[in-house]
Amino acid sequence: MAKVEPKEQRCRAIQVTPGKAHSARLGEEPYAKPTQGEIGLKVLLVGICGTDAEIEAGLYGEAPPGEDHLVPGHESLCEVEDVGPGVVGFQPGDLVVPIVRRPCPENCEPCSRGRWDMCLTGDYSERGIAKLHGMLREHLTDEAAHCVLLPGDLRDVGVLVEPLSIVEKAIEETMLIQRRTGLAPRRALVTGAGPIGLLAALCLRGRGIAVDVLDQRPAGSPKAEIARAAGAGYIDDSKTPLEQATDGTFYDLVLEASGYAPLVFRALRRLGRNGAMVLTGVTAGHHKIELDVDALNQEMVLENQVLVGSVNAARQHYEAAVRDLKAWQETFPGLAARLITARHPLSSFEAALTKDPDGIKSVVEVAGR
Repeated sequence: MAKVEPKEQRCRAIQVTPGKAHSARLGEEPYAKPTQGEIGLKVLLVGICGTDAEIEAGLYGEAPPGEDHLVPGHESLCEVEDVGPGVVGFQPGDLVVPIVRRPCPENCEPCSRGRWDMCLTGDYSERGIAKLHGMLREHLTDEAAHCVLLPGDLRDVGVLVEPLSIVEKAIEETMLIQRRTGLAPRRALVTGAGPIGLLAALCLRGRGIAVDVLDQRPAGSPKAEIARAAGAGYIDDSKTPLEQATDGTFYDLVLEASGYAPLVFRALRRLGRNGAMVLTGVTAGHHKIELDVDALNQEMVLENQVLVGSVNAARQHYEAAVRDLKAWQETFPGLAARLITARHPLSSFEAALTKDPDGIKSVVEVAGR
């Protein structure tokens, strides 16, 4: 009798053609049982961000080698379905978040130390963004070494771990810079009240730092309400410009999360002596402004100021995100969950990209809660 080969398992997935605008469609992807060192995952939730919108618009994204499409989605919460040989520390039913960026094949010095967020070659891969399929699919296998374990009581907010890891790294970078002064930052400004900005406000408030959050939504908007619920001040820049609202106030730390370049330089003028400003938002488009660069240069030199960019995150930042989300259950009960303002099924992925001025974080319920 002829041997019957097992039928290939397939699952629903969103697929895009990198470089082609509005190419997103619902298709199928293969998946297999986990092999040595791997775990099989059921994808529960996928968070949607600006990078996903750029990929769907054909502005960004790179398919895996030898393939003509990419499965997007990099912010995720998954459940372990199966455990491959040689895997310890994971079991079916566990909640995990796969790390987005993976080391470059050259294994440069930072990558060899687990700091792929600081890769020197730029030849790294990123799930759902570059060279690796992402999480907008029902099932997949992944290396256990690149997955972060979550406690079960973070099921409602675990999808925020990846964006929070970006914040954890950015704050760590500024804290390292501020060590030169021997003083911890006491007052911070966060520009942009999207997911990154509000997560940053929660992080900074959790560290006992006074925070002002700036956006262009009214004082009664959900963004403003969350900022105030965390004990932060809120500035509606469209009603009371930053310069007026903060007249006489200077900040030890400024975290820029709007991605709007003109605001970067306005906020930089509110940086205090020995202050540090970290940029996390990637600017889109082309904006021209008049800038007194001599005055700016003079201030930064004479005031010992530092301007630094921060992107991506390493395992340590994912683990810090898990710890903070756990701590917020007591310090900010229910607040992190309020950041998730829209939920969509996998078949309505494109609807999750629609911008709502008062929305904060949209998620795709791949397998439901």
